[in-house]
Amino acid sequence: MQKKILAAVVASIMAGQAMAATVVDDGTNTVTIGGHVGMRYVDQDTGETDGDSSRINFGFEHKLTQDTTAFAKVEWGFDVTDTDGDVFSNRLGYVGAKNSQFGTVIFGKAWSSYGTVAGWTDMFATTGGDASGYYGADGDALGTARADDVLQYSHSIMGLNVSAQAQLGERAVNEGNRDSSYGIAASYDLPMGLSMGAAYNQADVDAPAGQNDYKATSAVFGLKFEADKIYAAFTYADLENRTLFEKYDAAGTATDVRADDAKGYELYASYQLNDMFMVEGGYNQLEGEKDGEDLKQELKYFPLALVYTQGPVQLSGTYQFEKSTKLVNNNEVDVDDKLILQARYYF
Repeated sequence: MQKKILAAVVASIMAGQAMAATVVDDGTNTVTIGGHVGMRYVDQDTGETDGDSSRINFGFEHKLTQDTTAFAKVEWGFDVTDTDGDVFSNRLGYVGAKNSQFGTVIFGKAWSSYGTVAGWTDMFATTGGDASGYYGADGDALGTARADDVLQYSHSIMGLNVSAQAQLGERAVNEGNRDSSYGIAASYDLPMGLSMGAAYNQADVDAPAGQNDYKATSAVFGLKFEADKIYAAFTYADLENRTLFEKYDAAGTATDVRADDAKGYELYASYQLNDMFMVEGGYNQLEGEKDGEDLKQELKYFPLALVYTQGPVQLSGTYQFEKSTKLVNNNEVDVDDKLILQARYYF
């Protein structure tokens, strides 16, 4: 029973699919609708409220044979608090086919091969996932997050999970255009609940005139343990030419910063207290260099959270102990602790 509860909570936090509604199922065709509407309040410096990554998705499946199914999925994010800009944004959109013996092939915008390992520690209800190179300002374009224009293959057999992808065409990234990229990942699940895995992603970027072209590389190693009420994971990432930092001017306007070299560490652990309450905690650290010099900014924080889940409702409170520093007008400034309150309704 506890394993089923944990699986449901994990699925809802990661993808918002636990409460997806099946609107068509005739034995051959299936149509589902899912997503969530959320609100979040962040108390740091001045309090801010946002839409907590609200989204809606549609899934479609058609059974071709007993072993083969064709499918498609689209997902849009929306901000319920935005009254000025574009309310909707594209998150996912792909088509594919899966076979029980030969694996799955998809084409479109989809979660990356890199994320099959880097995502092990991106489990917090409201924070985290900042130090593995999973996201960043260039994560979609370079193929480590929701990879654009991706052709991807994945398969699992006897505890071994493999995934490989290639991005087709060009995409604009910070300081250039992605020419091409590829990613690979492998993990192995042991019977006692322990998993180990590694992933690598590389993208060739054409820089503007007068600058040198470069390769953006991301490598991650991870360990994960799942058993009844406990989930714990650790990842270590070695990153080159990734846009993972920001610097600020006196008015507080942020500018993306690409690091030549960066190292990231993430730790996540949770314990299911009962059917409704879960506690979680962890650690994120990311530091980098540019042109052989320290960036004078470091991401380092320790979140502690209590998560309440009942039916389609998720409520959480997170207190994030900050040891981070940021660059403001080329001065290193300490980052204040923050409190994050969240409410979501899954459908």
